[in-house]
Amino acid sequence: MRWIYLTIPAILAAAVVPMGNLSLGHLLLHVAAPAMAAVPLYLSIKAYRRTGSLRFLNLAAGFGLLFTGQGALSYSMYTGVVVYIGDIPLDHLLHYAAFVFFTAALLERR
Repeated sequence: MRWIYLTIPAILAAAVVPMGNLSLGHLLLHVAAPAMAAVPLYLSIKAYRRTGSLRFLNLAAGFGLLFTGQGALSYSMYTGVVVYIGDIPLDHLLHYAAFVFFTAALLERR
């Protein structure tokens, strides 16, 4: 599974290929990021259902928020529509909430 690391230089290499307003790398990044967030979301939900652990519940919530934030960011990049909560873009708020749940998962004692 070490091939997964090769996606980073592949996206960087594709960043020099223009495609309209975005580069091919930027386009790939906004497709790959939600897809990459979906994998640990699925695995953490599966682990929570198996164990009932609060740690896995927090991880599932964090990855769910990360997936949603990446989806919102990708949507805004392609459409030019940004949803704000006050003056905070929705994707920023979702990513911050994801970090809160990730931190809670790491601090969970069991």
